[in-house]
Amino acid sequence: MSKGWLFPLLLLPLLAACQLLEGTGYRVAEAQLLFPEATERWTYFYGEPREVRLGEKTLRLEKASGESLWAVPGALWVDGNPVLREVGPALRPLAEAVRGVQGSLVEVRTQASLRATWLYDGVGWVKLTGSLKEGERRALVQPTGYQTPDLYAFTGPETQVLLREILARRGGKQVALFELSEPVLKPLALDPIPDGYRVGALLVQYGLRVEVVTPPPPPYRILDQGANAAYQETEAKAYLANNPTRFAEVWNLAVANRIPRPPAPSVDFRNKSVAAFFWGLKPTGGYSLSVVGVTYAAGTARVILNLQSPRPGAIVTQALTSPYVLLELERVSRVVFADPAGRVLAEARE
Repeated sequence: MSKGWLFPLLLLPLLAACQLLEGTGYRVAEAQLLFPEATERWTYFYGEPREVRLGEKTLRLEKASGESLWAVPGALWVDGNPVLREVGPALRPLAEAVRGVQGSLVEVRTQASLRATWLYDGVGWVKLTGSLKEGERRALVQPTGYQTPDLYAFTGPETQVLLREILARRGGKQVALFELSEPVLKPLALDPIPDGYRVGALLVQYGLRVEVVTPPPPPYRILDQGANAAYQETEAKAYLANNPTRFAEVWNLAVANRIPRPPAPSVDFRNKSVAAFFWGLKPTGGYSLSVVGVTYAAGTARVILNLQSPRPGAIVTQALTSPYVLLELERVSRVVFADPAGRVLAEARE
């Protein structure tokens, strides 16, 4: 072999390595939309204009060349279209939402793992559930407070385009949107392989059947409350118990002044926690508290309390009191007690 050929041959592995490090210069975001009448794959491409192979076809990726409701800002157009759209047969629904005869009750049933469930009620979107396991059922009172769905696999502009298309097909019906944890279609066999490939699957349901739905269990149980706890500090304090030993300590702090001392109720600490709020020592009677509601998020329970103080001039017991409440909650690692205005009264961690 001549010396003139040796140097270029030695460079070939180095050039290949450089191309691998530089990447292929484009990225993909794929939405798998499971409509009742069809399954659609919407694929957006990002990066520099180029050509890529998809099976026997060559796709020409180029800068945006017009306006379209399907276009996402910054995405390349594919053969003159804002998105690569493929339509296939409808698949068996993997989840369903039904409305209870009571109207405000909704039950979500799923045969696949879900990241979240959303409902469009004709006015706006509300989040029904977070993640659900395959085969799980969740009955709930329809939440209030509208918000735009935050879809895990998609950017804000992509989400806006997808939601607009989903709502355009609703025909005046309510919409249940299920964000599947895993895609249902295989990824596209693109050549060269993109630098990144995001994919998300959305199951769309138009209209909710009405059925008898069993109301969900309350999100808490009051184990005990009163105005004469053994807690003697003046500052409010919260406690969280996730085992029998800790619960015994908190229970004693609540009932040690009683004769006879009542036994602690049974609590299954495998899936429950006990939270206590002690308002602190008060100079007279007339102080009371009540639970407004409890919400859960990311291992934290937020308990809203309404605190009542005696009105000026009210006739009250002239004795020290110590208002408190003990609650059985879903298993959590943190509890926050707040008033209806959102002011934090006290909190405790596991």
